[in-house]
Amino acid sequence: MLYSLPAMSDLREKAAQLIVPRLDGNRLLAEDYIKQITALVDAGIGGFILFGGKIPDTLDSIRRLQDRAKTPLLITSDIERGLGQQIVGGTRFPSQWAVAEAIDRNNPNDIVLLHDMLTAVREECVAADIHAVFSPVADVNVNPDNPIICTRSFGEEPEKVSWFVAEYVKGLQRGFSADHRPPATDHFLLACAKHFPGHGDTSVDSHTSLPVINADKERLERVELPPFKAAIDAGVAMIMIGHLKVPALEPEPIPATFSKRIVTNLLKEQMGFIGLVVTDALDMGALKSICGEGEAGVRCLEAGCDILLHPSEPLKMMDAIVKAVEVGRLSYERVDEAYKKVMGIKKKWSVASGRWPEIHTQQSEDVAYKIAGKAIKFRKGMGDSLLAPTSSSENIVCLVIDDDGDGSVARPFLDAVKGKIPGLRVVSSPLEIKEGETIVLPIFSRVSAWKGSSGLSEGSSEKIKNVISRGGRVVLISFGSPYILNSFDADVMINAFDPADFMQSAVVERLFTE
Repeated sequence: MLYSLPAMSDLREKAAQLIVPRLDGNRLLAEDYIKQITALVDAGIGGFILFGGKIPDTLDSIRRLQDRAKTPLLITSDIERGLGQQIVGGTRFPSQWAVAEAIDRNNPNDIVLLHDMLTAVREECVAADIHAVFSPVADVNVNPDNPIICTRSFGEEPEKVSWFVAEYVKGLQRGFSADHRPPATDHFLLACAKHFPGHGDTSVDSHTSLPVINADKERLERVELPPFKAAIDAGVAMIMIGHLKVPALEPEPIPATFSKRIVTNLLKEQMGFIGLVVTDALDMGALKSICGEGEAGVRCLEAGCDILLHPSEPLKMMDAIVKAVEVGRLSYERVDEAYKKVMGIKKKWSVASGRWPEIHTQQSEDVAYKIAGKAIKFRKGMGDSLLAPTSSSENIVCLVIDDDGDGSVARPFLDAVKGKIPGLRVVSSPLEIKEGETIVLPIFSRVSAWKGSSGLSEGSSEKIKNVISRGGRVVLISFGSPYILNSFDADVMINAFDPADFMQSAVVERLFTE
């Protein structure tokens, strides 16, 4: 028997506010695309997750969308490494693993440096009219073969990860708390700890298929869950649920995003989280083999999620929610509860922010470079005479190992070395190396969605082994996963954790000054 329902328009309005689809910043000047987006705004969509774009075009477009919206739009973005990770013109900062290597928690000056970075991230995002960032990553990367977390994590130690997660939350939110305490400033940002209950112990990318976390409950409570508890204690506004199968917490063969035991019973009731619960992207491969997006959205709401992120067909998801309520499967009270939480957050700021006209200042660049320099770790060879500025260019050769492209990513590194050694010889094959030459191998392998690995391809590994076997002096530098160098033994081995331009320049400075 169907129970009495509110007016259809009221239900659709509330369902729409829970849906946050993708916004392609690089397409906002295209007429056909902006028509699609304005149609979503007119339908009452709750907000967007922004990918790409540049200043000031993206900012202008967002403000036009806000002017059109009946209810303020929640503008979010997948920003883990500063505004420059998504928007051209913003400052790019180091990966979380690099930050954790750079910052000594017992050094007050380092803690000031960390918060200088977080202040810059917060201020640039607010200036860009972004209200929420899906950061920090709270996963403990205990699996070296993890294809999607890796350097996005603060590392392998739960206590260390927990400390950095809490500091990120406090620095990004600047006094805002999920318990609705008044923030210290109007210029706050919402942080989001992810991917609950922990994506660090998997060798599968949830963008492509559903990972299974086989740890027992005791291990989960000791390793995976503490960083999320630290985030909650720090007042984090949002927590993202990962598309993960966790048998120790949910005996049914369903992902955590569908699990009331995990979302409601564990996260909300046992761990005391009262903020917004966000799904991971609903168009990911981890869910596609289970059900369609509309059904996925309904199941996530049933489990206790509040925001449905990144559906490919948001209007169809809205229809699915309305239908589920109409037939009595999903309670109107659950939709209303999520709606009130979203609206409670939206009332905390003015969407016409943009209080900081300066984005990507020299000061923010200096902070990024300083952290980069402190993050570099010599696994072997520190203190040796590495590369001398007076070295003959005939004795040093560089071979770029780039698993993801044509080697152009290494341009900042090569330019910096050539600034020290103008005649540097760059080769494309080990066969071009001459006897007696020192060979420098900058290694690039991105941690990115859909790729399936954070390590090296077999071809790249064989190329490096070939170089080492030739007997010359070899310098290996990993600008990605710290586990890459585990497979090799060279004269000098350096972990740099991040391919950013400033990290490449910082490594060159260390090479010529150690």
